Amino acid sequence: MIKRLVESVFGTRQAREVKRLQPILNQIKSHEDRLKALDDAGVQAETQRFRAILAERTDALRAEVERLRAEKHGCPDPVERDALDQLLQKAEVTWKNEVNQTLDDLLPEAFAAVREACRRLVGTTVDVTGQPIQWNMVPYDVQLIGGIALHQGRIAEMATGEGKTLVATLPLYLNALTGRGAHLVTVNNYLARRDSQWMGHLYRWLGLTVACLDDTEPSSQQRRDAYLADITYGTNNEFGFDYLRDNMVFSLEQRVQREYVYAMIDEVDSILIDEARTPLIISGPVGDEDSVHYRGFNPKVAEMVRRQNEVVSGLVAEGEKLLEDEKKKHDAGVILYQAQMGGPKNKKLAKLLNETGVKQLVQRAELDYLADRKLPTKQQSMRNIEESLFFVLDEKGHSVHLTDRGAAALSPNDPDLFLVPDLSLEIHQLEHDESKSLEERAELRRQMEADYAAKSEQLHVIHKLLQAHALYERETEYIVQEGQVLIVDEFTGRIMHGRRWSDGLHQAVEAKEGVVVKGETQTFATITIQNYFRMFEKLAGMTGTAETEETEFYSIYGLEVSVIPTNRPIRRTDHVDQIYKTRREKFNAVAEEVERIHKTGMPVLIGTTSVDISETLSRQLQRRGLVHEVLNAKYHQREAEIVAKAGMKGAITIATNMAGRGTDIKLDPALDLTASEAGLHIIGTERHESRRIDRQLRGRSGRQGDPGVSLFFLSLEDDLMRLFGSDRIARMMDKGGAEEGEVITGKLITAAIESAQKRVELQNFQQRKRLLDYDDVMNQQREVIYSTRLFALERGAELQAEALKMIRAALTKAAENYLADAERPEEFDRVGLHESLLLQFLVPADAVKDADATPTREAVIEAAVAAGEEAFQRKVDYLQEFGGKIGIPEVDLQVLSQVTLSVLDEKWKDHLYDLDQLRNAIQYRAYGQKDPLVEYKKEAFDMFEDLLRDIQATFSERYLKIQVSADGPPPPPPPVMAPPVLNAPSTDDLFNGPVTRTVGPTVVPKITTPGGQGLSHAFGDQTGGAPDPAIGRNDPCPCGSGKKYKKCHGAGA
Repeated sequence: MIKRLVESVFGTRQAREVKRLQPILNQIKSHEDRLKALDDAGVQAETQRFRAILAERTDALRAEVERLRAEKHGCPDPVERDALDQLLQKAEVTWKNEVNQTLDDLLPEAFAAVREACRRLVGTTVDVTGQPIQWNMVPYDVQLIGGIALHQGRIAEMATGEGKTLVATLPLYLNALTGRGAHLVTVNNYLARRDSQWMGHLYRWLGLTVACLDDTEPSSQQRRDAYLADITYGTNNEFGFDYLRDNMVFSLEQRVQREYVYAMIDEVDSILIDEARTPLIISGPVGDEDSVHYRGFNPKVAEMVRRQNEVVSGLVAEGEKLLEDEKKKHDAGVILYQAQMGGPKNKKLAKLLNETGVKQLVQRAELDYLADRKLPTKQQSMRNIEESLFFVLDEKGHSVHLTDRGAAALSPNDPDLFLVPDLSLEIHQLEHDESKSLEERAELRRQMEADYAAKSEQLHVIHKLLQAHALYERETEYIVQEGQVLIVDEFTGRIMHGRRWSDGLHQAVEAKEGVVVKGETQTFATITIQNYFRMFEKLAGMTGTAETEETEFYSIYGLEVSVIPTNRPIRRTDHVDQIYKTRREKFNAVAEEVERIHKTGMPVLIGTTSVDISETLSRQLQRRGLVHEVLNAKYHQREAEIVAKAGMKGAITIATNMAGRGTDIKLDPALDLTASEAGLHIIGTERHESRRIDRQLRGRSGRQGDPGVSLFFLSLEDDLMRLFGSDRIARMMDKGGAEEGEVITGKLITAAIESAQKRVELQNFQQRKRLLDYDDVMNQQREVIYSTRLFALERGAELQAEALKMIRAALTKAAENYLADAERPEEFDRVGLHESLLLQFLVPADAVKDADATPTREAVIEAAVAAGEEAFQRKVDYLQEFGGKIGIPEVDLQVLSQVTLSVLDEKWKDHLYDLDQLRNAIQYRAYGQKDPLVEYKKEAFDMFEDLLRDIQATFSERYLKIQVSADGPPPPPPPVMAPPVLNAPSTDDLFNGPVTRTVGPTVVPKITTPGGQGLSHAFGDQTGGAPDPAIGRNDPCPCGSGKKYKKCHGAGA
């Protein structure tokens, strides 16, 4: 009501957007006559003219930036370098502002040139993914408006069929003129390859270069060349993984990406919203002994799940009987709630809940139970509600927990199996037990930690197996093909090839399905989609559905949404939802509706939410003799072909969710579009958690002013209705009094369903925001490590200054720690300190032994640091002299770079593992009335300080002890390459599941140490070796890191 009133006064949002951009549109049109008068060569020459204007206005500023960068890179003095850094930042801002202003000034002419180029290309043929396509596109005015919004760094919401692919060429061309690169990010490989070839026809005619990442191999010269092109197409995963790989290389030449300037994201809601719960991860193997646990416990868990199903069936039967007695209806509600806790998807239970008043009884029992849990333990009357169950499921939270009965069933002979001791308390008691020697206490502590780790591991495995059996359904969350468990994308229905759920869930599902259980992996590098795209100077996106997520786009990415009007009015008819009590009734109604439409000759597109539902519907249509196509995770290879034919006369297509996004469904010219309810009929078989996905499905019909129809069929047994539907919906259904097979429709029920969707959207947004809050903590740390890593790769004066700073810090800390117990100077163990520094760092700090020369604590520390500085300079001189002898310059910088990189990578990898463990454990702080995020920030900061100290000490020790042999400098290691396999964590985790790529063992350069050992050995060779037979895989590592041996120095054993 208020919205309509505002629009009547100020106009619709589309109208306001057109009014805002109309002056720029008029400027574009003003250049058309001039361009039409030019020949082809004249239009093509416009590109060079634009670049000349850019160069004239910005080259001097860019040269100043380059000068300051070079000066800073070669400056050894830290104070002067900081001053240069501030000057550099100001110069960069000035230069980039002038570039952006010049692009804004060039926009009308550049857009007019692209439009004219499109006119000149009409009728030409271009080969697109092996198919000849005739160019027949010239941008409409509304497409120019969309292009303007995209150049301004906004999200352009454009309806399906409005030519977003062509719109993207306008701002991409303009921003590519700078020569700094413009990226077009798509949701899948097919679209990246198709659009780069299709639109590349236009770019090349205008004199620009274009490349597609999917035509190249990771870390190759061809991939590097693809990024050097003016315009680069690729998927979000490829861009993100290239960034991570670039921060794992051992030389600048192995990096493929350049600056992060302008990125335009096609289907921006899919990438920045749907996939934002999916961090990108590069991982490596750490062992496969856990697979034995998964295989070992799987039969017991499977048997327990079977027994639970029997228990739930018995409870449902008991509840149904009690419902017949009016006086026992409350008891019936409690019994049925108990059944719902143990088996929410039980079919008989679902049918009972659809009967009048039953759902309200169960909801009342749930409220009573929650209120009872808040009372003191002795006053709780419903504590025994879980006693008859083996485990309790929480579908909304996607979690499961074992009850006492379940624990007894899994371990009848060992009741203490699931009792995890308070390790900190036991260690505290042990350390104060004077009756035992130090050696005995150390051995007992080692045994305690090993037992604790083993029990925790077993509990973790059982928890994941429970999740796999009770919450993850084959043909819905995943499919099994060729002996592999393949995840199905919940938003698109596509197979997520190579992705793996983390935290052991994937291994649990593999054990459940009886396929090979693959080993555990450890994170080497990770970043979220949000933090990757927030690195770009300017970000833009386009989609058919952005308005519903406008708040999230702005709060996380600072992106505003511009709603672009359609070229022609939308003629699609959207009917209100039809709601049935059961899924069986709903599917029968869908089949009847499809048969009715098919008789008229109009095409039908049926949207489903899972592989299972698509195949159920397929069988129903087969029984009715209706020929149709099925597009789901099993048949994704034919996606484009199936979707392109979905508009043919009489076509029936079943598509899982939004499979085929980006491919237009064009109506068959033979169709009679004057008939009532003509055009493509969209039938939704279930409402998605997000209204946006429903809008996308509707939007497949009614493109470019075509007629169309959309209709959703729902049932009270649908997941959305069952989990998030309020009792208000149930009451409305009861009042409607629908009998079996009858349908209920109405705007009130549709509004209530949308309200349920809004609740889920809010929950999902909070989940994504929470993930970002956690990753922001890591992101700040990642920036520090990666910037230090870049110093190491560039091998300039900055690296030497950073190395000297680390040596000073390490020597200071070592001296402080050694003198910490001495209160007066005469108590200093000067000889011991001298020997300690010599042993650990090979630093002969003779001055620390002289009490006259170093009378105070501060003087002793200064003497130690001074000795470290001298040792550093001696090492530099030694390496430079060695390089001179063998005729190779900068050996000192090469060695310094290699040592720095290996230490950083080793310690950062371990730190990521520690942060993963912290994030998993920190959630339990909520039980102590503490905010887990605040606690995580505190502890992560402390851990990062420890990491920096560890890096400083390890680097100083390794560098100051290093020697090189006469064989010459070490060869550069090969680039870190990931096989073409992606790997995603469980939905009960903080996030929905990372994309993971697995890489092989890291190559460590061989440089000789004083003892004759290889540097890879001195560094703690991560490629493995023979394990110490006295150390168990789950024992604490003897290096003192506090990690299990298998996660530390036994990683490759």
